[in-house]
Amino acid sequence: MKATIVFQKNWEAILSRKYRYIVNRGSSRSSKTVSLIQVYDLYARSQSNKRCTIWRDTKTDCKKTVLNDMLKCLKREGLYKVGQEFNKTESIFTYSTDSTVEIHGTDDEETVHGLTQDMAWFNEPYKISKDTFDQIDQRTSDFVFIDYNPKKGHWVEDIIKDERCLVIDSTFKDNPFCPIEQKLKILSYQPISFSDVVLKELINVNDVRGYNFELNPLNFTPKQLKEVRRCIANEDKNSASEFKWQVYGLGTKAEKPNRIFKWKQIPLQDYLDLNAKIYYGVDWGNIDPFAIIEGKYIDGNLYLRELNYSSESKLREKLTSTEAQQIDSSNEGIVTWLFSKLGISKKHDVICDTNRPLKIRALRDHGYQAQIANKVKGSILDGIDILENLNVHYTSDSVNIHFEQENYSRKVDRYGVVLEEPEDLDNHTIDAIRYIALHLTRIGVIKAL
Repeated sequence: MKATIVFQKNWEAILSRKYRYIVNRGSSRSSKTVSLIQVYDLYARSQSNKRCTIWRDTKTDCKKTVLNDMLKCLKREGLYKVGQEFNKTESIFTYSTDSTVEIHGTDDEETVHGLTQDMAWFNEPYKISKDTFDQIDQRTSDFVFIDYNPKKGHWVEDIIKDERCLVIDSTFKDNPFCPIEQKLKILSYQPISFSDVVLKELINVNDVRGYNFELNPLNFTPKQLKEVRRCIANEDKNSASEFKWQVYGLGTKAEKPNRIFKWKQIPLQDYLDLNAKIYYGVDWGNIDPFAIIEGKYIDGNLYLRELNYSSESKLREKLTSTEAQQIDSSNEGIVTWLFSKLGISKKHDVICDTNRPLKIRALRDHGYQAQIANKVKGSILDGIDILENLNVHYTSDSVNIHFEQENYSRKVDRYGVVLEEPEDLDNHTIDAIRYIALHLTRIGVIKAL
């Protein structure tokens, strides 16, 4: 079997039995996926009666990516159908050991909530929610694998904090089997500022282009000379990108160049101690997140706390039998129940997304000061402008505000030009916060620019 150091580290982690979570974090073409395919195949061949599952956000996507790579890998190694049977319809490999490797998607809720397994692997889980991960995690007896490129903030970062987690970092340089054209493509992202001679402060980044490469007065090594020349060429042909090099070349987290907000996190107690009027922002969500944000405003500073992010469907799943009896069968019932449970005051303004008028009416009927958000044409950009001109703070327990403000970004056109319009993604708490800012501007609390 042709394997890399990445496979070896993962296999040794299994044998050690020290870890619950094994996170593979790294660049493109670092062999993360192929190494985990080899781990799964070898484990199923050597262990009896083990169920090993592989997950992406949809089964179709999992089949197009991981399954396709697995078939190629097994055929290349001469292992396909050797001591195993493959059910193409169900996408399940069954081994002579009675162990299975199964392809799944988190879009099938019955499978997510009903399947138990010995090992679960989340492949690039960018679109998989933390709640879905938890459902599968709690039904997994042995190991949980995750592989991803840290190109954006993600709940995986919280898993990494667990003392039972092992992080295996890797780059394309750890993969001697990386195709040369793909290696050259990744190398084309490296800018001068990330060359070895600049990082080691052997030369200032602004002096690199004027350096005499023939005389080489600073005695750079041949490897350093080759690298810095390539970096200069990358910038000349406009392929260099700090973001792409950090994420796809180095396998490290990088700030998106089109990121909009950079807010400050504060302790929860600091927020609770603030003596200021309270406002609420609401972004409805039956299947998508149902964001409820509490905010306070003091002299150009907007302070925020996340009260809810679970969708209405998720909230219903968690209801006790007693709570279910307290709620009628309509969506409006769970809304008023949740507001009561969260202790939301009926004395303060509640600014709601306009797309659920029955919910707004239900809140009003129960005495809440619910009103529609100012969603006129151009209000998205207006709201962003207001927030960009405020000092915005969010509490340490507001995990989804933290995630969304870190990832909320402007669109980029096909030429790489950053546009003014934001991406319609990672914006549920952002929208609720924007409603608060627009409301405060409308009533004159925040002075219009």
